[in-house]
Amino acid sequence: MSVMSRINNIRKTRSLVDIMPVATLIILIIIMAIGSPRFLLQANLLGLLSQGATLLVMGLGETFIILLGSIDLSIAPVAALASIIVAMLLPVIGYWAFLVALLYGVLAGALVGLVHTKGRIPSFIATLGAMGLWTGVAFVVSDATPITVASQDIHYVTWVTGTTFGVNNVIYIAFITLFITYILEKYTRFGRYVKAIGAGEKATTVSGIPIDRYKILAFILCATLAALSGVLLSSRMAGGSARMADGFLMKAIAVVILGGTAISGGIGGVLRTFVGVLI
Repeated sequence: MSVMSRINNIRKTRSLVDIMPVATLIILIIIMAIGSPRFLLQANLLGLLSQGATLLVMGLGETFIILLGSIDLSIAPVAALASIIVAMLLPVIGYWAFLVALLYGVLAGALVGLVHTKGRIPSFIATLGAMGLWTGVAFVVSDATPITVASQDIHYVTWVTGTTFGVNNVIYIAFITLFITYILEKYTRFGRYVKAIGAGEKATTVSGIPIDRYKILAFILCATLAALSGVLLSSRMAGGSARMADGFLMKAIAVVILGGTAISGGIGGVLRTFVGVLI
């Protein structure tokens, strides 16, 4: 087989991998629409988007880590602790509680990024340790008890739980996050370098790109979006707990892979993750 034939075969395989998630989604929609005519009703579709919004936000952050060829196992505990921070601080500092939760996400991502890059510890081990750390902190801070947002403070969360033009605000938040991360992926140096590192770290190092810097930034972005998903959970559930995000870790990783982002890194993107969430 000639070199050109091999290249053409690789391109065909890549094209097939690219279209498979979208084709799967279309087939599923057709099957559901045939099985239940009410499936395509606006109210039902908006309900599905609303249910998937929090998972999408968390999955978007994980996408950049998987594009690196790494993994972050700490996103669910980060989200849980963020929900506790919101529930505890909302009566004290109002809207600033949401900012504190996001700043916690930034610090959590920076910590695990530094441990991974400067300590030369594999991301699996570093984030596994962080998962245990944040889970423990969440249990201690909350005294292993769910914290409920009082009725007089519920008005603080209407920016998440309310509706605008008949559409749940959480859907707007998810799509704004999707748009921002798409811009970061496609039109910034950060997005290009993350994919380059995932495609070939040694080659990227030789080219002079500061790999550690972009890895840390990716972990910061991932943890911040995990904290944002915790904010959304806390607002929608009117409370926070150490177990609030249980089950989201595997789902977040699954939607990234289902969408067509390669677990080995370098190939994929946030739009594919959106397709994965819909699937």
